[in-house]
Amino acid sequence: MTSCEIYDPSTGQWDVIASMKTARADHAAILLGSGKVLVAGGRGYSESLINCEIYDPLTSKWHPTANMSIARPHLTATVLNSGKVLVTGSVASSELYDPVTGHWQTPTRMATARSGHSATLLKSGKVLVTGGSDVGNYLTSSEIYDPSTDQWDTISSMSTARSSHAAILLGSGKVLVTGGVGYSDFIATCELYDPSTGKWHNITSMTAERCYHTTTMLKSGKILATAGYGYTGDLDSSEIYDPSTGQWNPSANLATTRSYHTATMLTSGKVLVTGGEN
Repeated sequence: MTSCEIYDPSTGQWDVIASMKTARADHAAILLGSGKVLVAGGRGYSESLINCEIYDPLTSKWHPTANMSIARPHLTATVLNSGKVLVTGSVASSELYDPVTGHWQTPTRMATARSGHSATLLKSGKVLVTGGSDVGNYLTSSEIYDPSTDQWDTISSMSTARSSHAAILLGSGKVLVTGGVGYSDFIATCELYDPSTGKWHNITSMTAERCYHTTTMLKSGKILATAGYGYTGDLDSSEIYDPSTGQWNPSANLATTRSYHTATMLTSGKVLVTGGEN
């Protein structure tokens, strides 16, 4: 689809805005420091996409920007402390978008090609990429990107191979990885990555197996996991992880079962869940 909408928390209403130039799914959309939104890659009607475009909220219009070096149908996009955007996925390389120049820098080699992975900005400014799949092989491997050297370094692997999982930075600086799908089918297990030691630790599993779900940090510092896909199909369940106790507890069900959705923390402290599959 090319259509776009904006949600106004003050009114609780949605407004249709200008459409993108290109119909796409499985793309990345990320807020730039300027307040504009970069949309990159994804899948079109019959091909993977290389093109990118930018939404300007001041004019409510979309504008094309430079293409990536290759088409990326399943990608992650992470804003670095420099304001540049790191894109990974589909192939064993990453590339950087510079919002100032509107151009992509020469791709940097990664250790492993992966899709369905996660990318998390650490407190150090480095980016942790973990898991995913490569030509049907589920991955335990992880690597870290260092913006100061523009290089990737392989680090210790997770204990469980997983793809289509969720990863989120905790207040402690550790990274919580949850669920996904792997060789043993849907996964409820969770792991913590500690940047100070460079090691992974298994922690308490979620109450439900789920992939294609979301994790969101609440103002309390707890983590809300919502919906996703499991053994019974699309899920409506949610649960909350408390880093202080290391435990998961069930929370209220969503009104609608969904996977592949998004969850966004609003300034009010509420979490907006939108779209997905059902």
